[in-house]
Amino acid sequence: MKKTVLYIQGVARYGGAPESLYRLTSRLKNYRPLVVVSREGELTRRLAGASVEFFTVKMGMWRKAKTWPSLPFIFHRLYREAKKEKIALIHCNTLWDTPYGAVLGRFLNVPVITHIRNTFEKEKIRKYQLGRVDLVITVSRAVARPLEDAGIDYRVIYNGVDLETFARDRISGRVVRRELGLEDTLIVLLPGRVDTTKGQREAILAMERVVKEVPQAVLTIVGETSRQETGLIEDLRTLAREVRVGERVVFTGAREDMPALYATADLVVMPSLDSAKEGFGRVLIEAMAMGKATVATRTGGIPEVVENGVTGWLVPPGDVRALAEAVVALLKDEARRREMGQKGYDKVKALFDLRKTVAQVEEVYGEILRS
Repeated sequence: MKKTVLYIQGVARYGGAPESLYRLTSRLKNYRPLVVVSREGELTRRLAGASVEFFTVKMGMWRKAKTWPSLPFIFHRLYREAKKEKIALIHCNTLWDTPYGAVLGRFLNVPVITHIRNTFEKEKIRKYQLGRVDLVITVSRAVARPLEDAGIDYRVIYNGVDLETFARDRISGRVVRRELGLEDTLIVLLPGRVDTTKGQREAILAMERVVKEVPQAVLTIVGETSRQETGLIEDLRTLAREVRVGERVVFTGAREDMPALYATADLVVMPSLDSAKEGFGRVLIEAMAMGKATVATRTGGIPEVVENGVTGWLVPPGDVRALAEAVVALLKDEARRREMGQKGYDKVKALFDLRKTVAQVEEVYGEILRS
């Protein structure tokens, strides 16, 4: 019988961490996954589609005072479900979920692993009880730096991309190009959550320079905002009009057909700021899996993904001029884009294949349970 791993995912908003959790749990071979989430939504829809079991417990942010009165009820429900399901291991999917896992692990006398997906400050080690878990998995060496300084045991396991879903030889972008009215353009794709830290503003400002050099360039922004920033897209539309590129910036909103969106792209950009605390950059490996050259910022774990001058270009965060120059250079050089795209694809196959990620996580589970 497979041992059961309980995954704790407290943050309800669907983003990179829940996406990674879905990809992992739906492909485990040697363990039975059981996921607890704060509420149903996009993650639970996907889990159900992959026949991954889940249940809901409304878990507030650990350090918020309004959560404290609910903690006894939260832990009672978590403990009851975990005992019933004979949990062998707890896997906290983010830093923020760690206190729940650390306390529950002590109640159940089972090992606890935390997965950290963003860069963080050293003081959060104590705040989020990282010293009380058995192992920390980080998605890059950049994320692990505070743990090294504190002497906490960790393992770097890179995020992985499903090369069957993001299949560059099988997926065409022609239909989407026609749908968006972008058949005769050079598409600069910017996928991901629309957020003040993710660089959409800087990309629009860069387009003011780009279109002067490459008039057929179009910036396609794919994604939606969080509930806290619902007015941001309209602000970005206004900015695009103010710098006279309103006709050269397209907002698609959230899309289900991301492989086809990547297939439309001539170039993929990820201009995140330092404040985004990027631990890795999932959109970059998705782009590379589709054979696309990339331009990204030199922040967090991104330099471990994009090899500067080989698979793409790295520019300083917030440097609009450098971003524009890198985009223009690649849009003007199709052969270089193709070469970088091929080398990016080769790197994904070597380092970022989802099958390898899942195997490495399962290997860690075995080590922890045997010890």
